[in-house]
Amino acid sequence: MITIISDDSRGDWGSLLEDALLPTGRQLVRFSANSLDIKPCTGCSSCSGKTYGRCVMKDDMHLVVQKIAGCQALVMLSPVVFGGVSHHIKKVMDRIAVLGDPRYRMKDGELVKGMRVPGLRYYMIGVGNKLSEAEQKAFLALHTENRKIMDVKGQAFILDSSMDKSGLEQVAKEISHE
Repeated sequence: MITIISDDSRGDWGSLLEDALLPTGRQLVRFSANSLDIKPCTGCSSCSGKTYGRCVMKDDMHLVVQKIAGCQALVMLSPVVFGGVSHHIKKVMDRIAVLGDPRYRMKDGELVKGMRVPGLRYYMIGVGNKLSEAEQKAFLALHTENRKIMDVKGQAFILDSSMDKSGLEQVAKEISHE
């Protein structure tokens, strides 16, 4: 299963990606983060301690976490904001810590947590027109660091509105590849 979490506040890219992935025959689930009630992480660490594997906040994130826990590929799709992701996607990124291993370990000289979702592949898609080189580099670096901490494979893509349908289909092909 592929779980898509998109911020559709600046365009319907989540729906377009879903349409591009449908011909692959993969099971899909998509959430529009900007339409969900997801509170920011408070950093209380309860999910890795007292309430291990569960967040103490009661909001829509519990629906999202259930689908992420059962997926093979997670796709975060966001407008690029100052080289990062939108606040809607940032809240989701922070709150998936509930699915992380509570113990850090060393891998290739870096501290990593890893995920309790075996074989998860993590993709980020940034959407923006006329992004500077610095914004693109920052977005790609954010994905690289998240992948390292999560100890997962994946890839990042940057799209703009001038991209034709075949370009989005190519991204969908990369995501659906096992």
